[in-house]
Amino acid sequence: MKKRQITIKDIAKALHISPSTVSRSLADHPDISQETKNIVNAYAREHKYKPNALALSLRTNNTKTIGVILPQIVHYFFSSVLSGIEDEAEKGGYRVIICQSNENYEKEVKGAQALLEARVCGVLASVAKTTTIYNHFQELIDSYIPMVFFDRIAPNLDTDRVLEDDYKGACTVVRHMIDGGCRKIAHIALPRRYLWAQKREKGYLQALKDRHLFTDEKLIVECEDVSEVYRITRQLVLHSGVDGIFAANDAFAVHVLSVLRQMKCRVPEEVAVCGYGNEPSTEVTFPALTTVNKDGYRVGNIAAGLLIRRIEDKEEVPTVTRLLKPELIVRDSTLSVDR
Repeated sequence: MKKRQITIKDIAKALHISPSTVSRSLADHPDISQETKNIVNAYAREHKYKPNALALSLRTNNTKTIGVILPQIVHYFFSSVLSGIEDEAEKGGYRVIICQSNENYEKEVKGAQALLEARVCGVLASVAKTTTIYNHFQELIDSYIPMVFFDRIAPNLDTDRVLEDDYKGACTVVRHMIDGGCRKIAHIALPRRYLWAQKREKGYLQALKDRHLFTDEKLIVECEDVSEVYRITRQLVLHSGVDGIFAANDAFAVHVLSVLRQMKCRVPEEVAVCGYGNEPSTEVTFPALTTVNKDGYRVGNIAAGLLIRRIEDKEEVPTVTRLLKPELIVRDSTLSVDR
């Protein structure tokens, strides 16, 4: 039979003293004699007694625990975010509970409820793609649990936020393509129901406007997942005569490169290609992919810092939005004026 951890009541029974005397002995209370403290502590060490951290935290009304709700742990960006969160939480003496929605609204709701029941001090969240109702997050806020959204937000909730500047990132990368000689650039876009997709499309359009290029709505093609990229890429190259493709994420862009290689289309001489995200795969594609860096670790670090300050600050202060500056990573899939 598996042995269980001993409790304060077990120690009290073995030593024939009250549980309150054991508790105060372990806490080095001045009202308890040193002899009794020594006996209690020696017994506790011998039997490997561990204090119940959860019970202690509930008594002090501070669990020193942060909840995290994110779409996918296996995704490079979100795993980087989690590393940033955990490092910042550890510095502040906080533990982290992770709930993964797998881009599913119902799982996200269950995760939020589990964190509420666990009495976490605060929650960091990035919204699932299928989420359009945000009552589960409002319930956390109504329960006086501070929240910080990162990367994907609940648009109508007044909370702190940490975001990459998707608009500026897209604008920067498309300007780079134009300055390298592209004049007919297509955008393989994510569905417009996603806020970040809207911002990247607006950045693409702004770059064309800034460089006085004609905007052709037919060159903006929404794409749900990578299975559609083969058909879209062939159509854009064969029937639209594009000389540049800006993909809304790196996964799309990597597949674009593969299709162009099958078509024996030279990159970047005939068609330049850019992605978004700077995932590890972008360095080992052929050619290596120009992209926009999304610094997940920094996002997580800043978000956790904001949340901890919100938890520990007793005064109400206005919510803030931290908009992080994007970084263009130029590689061989585009022509550069500097080369």
